[in-house]
Amino acid sequence: MSLRAFHLFFIGVSVALAAFFAAWAASQYRAQHELVYVLAGAGAVAACGALIAYGAAFQKKTRHLLVVLTCLAVPRPAYACPVCFGQSDSPMAAAANLSILVMLVITVAMLAAFASFFIVLIRRARAASAADGFEGPADAGLHVRSVEEC
Repeated sequence: MSLRAFHLFFIGVSVALAAFFAAWAASQYRAQHELVYVLAGAGAVAACGALIAYGAAFQKKTRHLLVVLTCLAVPRPAYACPVCFGQSDSPMAAAANLSILVMLVITVAMLAAFASFFIVLIRRARAASAADGFEGPADAGLHVRSVEEC
């Protein structure tokens, strides 16, 4: 899905949301007869109309942009790397494979460092609590053994 189509999709979703909001405001006005719901409904209808006009103008404006971008993307050098075209023994393919390996090693190293940091924190907390003679919540008086102790 192109960025243009994505933008037009969300304009359509916004139009539908504004229409549903206008319908909700109308039903609330029928139930409570307050002026705020009339104003909200009128604002939603105006927003719906403005979004429809904007979507039509955007589609008309970007139609020529799509043609220009298509013409620029036609040359052969703009295509993907040699791996995608069957030259898997080229130096570029070997470099791509090596870069994937390096990224995997970096990811594993970062995850291992993150895990070891928490292991160090857990060990330090246990060592500090053992040095204080604190074994858990029961030793601190935080544990209630029966209702009578409350």
